[in-house]
Amino acid sequence: MILRFFLVGVALVLVVGALVGMNVMREKGTADFFANMQMPPVTISAAKVEAKTWTDYLEGIGTVAAIEGIEVASEVPGMVKSIDFKANDTVSASQRLVQLDDTVDQTDARLYQASIDLAKQTLARVSTLRSRGNAPQADLDNANADLLKTQAQLSRAQAMIEKKAVAAPFAGMVGIRKIDVGRYVAAGDPLVTLQRLDQVYADFTLPEQAISRVSQGQKVEVRADAFPNEVFRGEVSGIEPVIDSASRMVKVRATIDNPGLKLRPGFFANVRLILPERPDVVTVPQTAITYSLYGDTVFVIREKKAEAGQPAQPEPQAAAGGGAHAPAGPALVVEQVFVRVGQRQGSIAEILEGLKAGDQVVTSGQLKLQNGFPVVVDNSVDPTRPPQAGS
Repeated sequence: MILRFFLVGVALVLVVGALVGMNVMREKGTADFFANMQMPPVTISAAKVEAKTWTDYLEGIGTVAAIEGIEVASEVPGMVKSIDFKANDTVSASQRLVQLDDTVDQTDARLYQASIDLAKQTLARVSTLRSRGNAPQADLDNANADLLKTQAQLSRAQAMIEKKAVAAPFAGMVGIRKIDVGRYVAAGDPLVTLQRLDQVYADFTLPEQAISRVSQGQKVEVRADAFPNEVFRGEVSGIEPVIDSASRMVKVRATIDNPGLKLRPGFFANVRLILPERPDVVTVPQTAITYSLYGDTVFVIREKKAEAGQPAQPEPQAAAGGGAHAPAGPALVVEQVFVRVGQRQGSIAEILEGLKAGDQVVTSGQLKLQNGFPVVVDNSVDPTRPPQAGS
């Protein structure tokens, strides 16, 4: 009986031992499988970190204004006799624009001219008599005064005639007329707008902190909504010495070349003030940067180093699911690196810390990556390049 129990116990121990051994071997096999399993590489696009000459700039918004722009008006009242321009004509300096009726003034001028001729004859006779001692000095003085008086009256009449021929004070473009032939205009009534447009002003504002970075002669670029694909260039020509106490902004004026007379007074202007260049600035495409609350990161591509006691793994020859063959060479993995981002311009960002020129960074496919993942580079679709027509 005892022998029977002993044999049953031995059998149970052997069965339990076999089951435990099988479970241990299965777990060890599973662990070895996952430990030695090669993760398929993730297909990504990449770009090199470059050291470039970086041009800084300040941006402001403002308004386009004419260098010279006025409402042409007459200094004297009168009836409009003729209009000698059409809307949008380009006129020269001193060119007549409007003629007011000057019939009365022309008549007065002829009258004063006749009076001058008579005064000259009278003065000549009195001078002759005075030289012979037959006329007092007072008569000579009166004759001379009469001549001067009539000459002044003639000059006044001629000045009125000139003022009634309203001329352009400077060369420019006229606008739409505000008067008609036969209309009576008072002194100071606007007749037409005149604007000089070969150059224009761009008046814009910048924060007070920027005043130390602004100086006369700095280059500026201006863009207008009416011509979104064109850049107009000029330079700073004036800086307001007073800071606006309400907005804490400083007013800056730039003189802008205006080829084709495209910029017009009153345009909204986006102004970019160019600052001195900085050499050897580390830059990456903005698509390479992942922004988060914990910090900004990029994935840097490194060559995979073989572990101790293991041969180096050859790089896969095809991207997972893509079929694109990678060039022969060492296997590649990614390392997530924290970076400090500086300024941004277009699709490029400045990197202040974390990268160096020559590093290769991932520009697309970051969502599929973790630190240490193998990758294969396929730049056939590069998000940093603009799409081609028809693509």
